[in-house]
Amino acid sequence: MNSTASTVGLAGEWDEWLAANGERIADLRRAALTPQPSGEDIESQKAYQAALFDSGWLSRGWAVEYGGSGGDAVLRAAVYDLLGQNGFPVPTTVNVVEVLAPALMKYAPHLAARYLPGLISGREAWCQGFSEPNAGSDLASLRTKAVRDGGEWVINGQKTWSTRAFGSDRCVVLVRTGSQESRHRGLSMMLVDSDAPGVSLRPIDEMSGTQHFGEIFFEDVRVGDDRVIGEIDQGWAVAQHALQWERGMFGWIRQAMLFTVLRKLAAETVIDRQAQFGAAYQDVAALRARSFATIEALVAGASSGPQVSIDKLLLSQAERSVQDVVVAHLPVAVDDGREDWAERLHDFVHSRTATIYGGSAEIQRTIVADQVLELRGVRS
Repeated sequence: MNSTASTVGLAGEWDEWLAANGERIADLRRAALTPQPSGEDIESQKAYQAALFDSGWLSRGWAVEYGGSGGDAVLRAAVYDLLGQNGFPVPTTVNVVEVLAPALMKYAPHLAARYLPGLISGREAWCQGFSEPNAGSDLASLRTKAVRDGGEWVINGQKTWSTRAFGSDRCVVLVRTGSQESRHRGLSMMLVDSDAPGVSLRPIDEMSGTQHFGEIFFEDVRVGDDRVIGEIDQGWAVAQHALQWERGMFGWIRQAMLFTVLRKLAAETVIDRQAQFGAAYQDVAALRARSFATIEALVAGASSGPQVSIDKLLLSQAERSVQDVVVAHLPVAVDDGREDWAERLHDFVHSRTATIYGGSAEIQRTIVADQVLELRGVRS
């Protein structure tokens, strides 16, 4: 199924719907784009997501048993592209849906049937508990531990740099159930309620003026066997499955918005750095082509494996190059009086983290060199 054809097929329906609902949705969109503390931001994102879901847009591509209206991830990609290309960014809460929902459907269908309707509809927002203070890019060295106690697991430890952690309703947590020496072979994935006794969430203040990331602390948190995603000590496979969806679908969502940023800049400003603008456009085009290929492979049941690191590298490059060309024409160091100054400032500062979050560029290049190009052991 061609992504462009899918978007064109939905365009007429979108125009008719927007004429009737545009003002209401535009207000929710503005609230979602306004930089604000994490708690307020996540509520704005949920309201925006719920409105688009109730209108029938974000229900597409999800099976009926999960609260959707049918279709697959290619249809979801077409909807995300349509929204982004029309200046209506996909709610940031949807990013986590695209990472975690496929993992639950494959590895924990009982949890998917129970909880995904709330997550997909925007009634709930979840976060990922993966990285730790001493286990970021080397995730297999994590130390948050779950110990068996009767018919439950008791979790102790800390997670950090968890996107939208503060204000989230639940967290999918990667914990160690084996020995420290077992590394990725002794990890398990579990679903934990944010209001469970012993769970503490703290936002992390950022220079962008927001609290995009947060910390999660677990102190004797009890989780039942029914909250385990996949098999005990097999959480690494679940995490890798989720990672492929994150690389492909998140990159696809972002490319639509980055193209919109470039089009808006060209419409409102005289482009005097055409080579830089063209290079940024090429970066986004490469991201678009690569991320959609990953989505198609995942829908077909294929695994892109370590090649998804290429998607992440292309995303990092596109985010930075687009914001670089925007700032070259519309500097953000001083408030210029434009209505979108705070948003532009946030987007530029946040783009600086693109080569770090979700796996640093250095780590991704190493994965590509070792596992894709098979250069391990090659000496210059």
